[in-house]
Amino acid sequence: MSYNNPYGNPQNPYSENNYNGYTTGQQPAQGNPYESYELKGDTTSFFPQIQRLKDDLADYNNLIDRLERLQVKSLNAIGSDEINSIQTQIDSTSNNLEDLQGNTIKPKLQQLYKSCGQDTDKQQQAQNLTQQFRTAITRLAKIEDGYNQSNIDKAVDQYKIVNPQATDNQARDFVDQVGNQQVFDNAIAQSNRKGQAITVLQEVQARHQEVERTEKLAAELNQLFSELQNLVFEQDERFDSAIQNVHVAQDYLERGDANVIKARDHAKKGRKWKWIIFWAIVILIIVAVIIVLSVLHSTGAI
Repeated sequence: MSYNNPYGNPQNPYSENNYNGYTTGQQPAQGNPYESYELKGDTTSFFPQIQRLKDDLADYNNLIDRLERLQVKSLNAIGSDEINSIQTQIDSTSNNLEDLQGNTIKPKLQQLYKSCGQDTDKQQQAQNLTQQFRTAITRLAKIEDGYNQSNIDKAVDQYKIVNPQATDNQARDFVDQVGNQQVFDNAIAQSNRKGQAITVLQEVQARHQEVERTEKLAAELNQLFSELQNLVFEQDERFDSAIQNVHVAQDYLERGDANVIKARDHAKKGRKWKWIIFWAIVILIIVAVIIVLSVLHSTGAI
């Protein structure tokens, strides 16, 4: 599932009663209500991009809040039917989170960094949004980790109901393997109260499935966090390279200024020597004329 841009629509697709693109209690519309965000090369819409990302992050945090509330309900649920019903909502919310983070926020951040160019103010705003996203991811990971551990503890306690002689390690081993049908059947066969055993072990199975889901999501969150780190690192490298190029250009410019000054000094000195030579020639001509006139006068020629 991928996300359409919800902001042209006055109805929020992530509101409490409107997940999955339709109102709770109604049948879902045909087709995919969301589309992936496509990267575009328009660098003139930087500030609208900022606002859209802020809206997306607000939706992301709202979904995390909803997921946390559903997880509390799941932990307090009794019986596999109630747990499975709540888990359907949890799965839907988790899918929305995964699509929003991977198909909308992440590519929008990538495009935003491309729009920054060498503008330090824009770079700072992009990094601030990235940090907000990472903070939300960290919060989600902590919530999922706590929910995962609570599900394991709950499943262990429930297993001990049908197998009171089991140690904690034996119970945890069973929870780890409860997805195996043979293990499940063996546990029922070993119980004296098969009816109760089936009910309890089905609930253990349901919680085991939630453990598997949370572990899968945790791996995806770690991968996403790493990708965001790389995104910021690559942008910093490009920015540092641009700064280096500016410094090199400035160095060349300063060297050029120095060469101009030297050339100007040489030109001044050249003009000075030209005038010295000119007046020296003039003086020599005057002296030569005087000498010639003196010789002519002494010989009586004039």
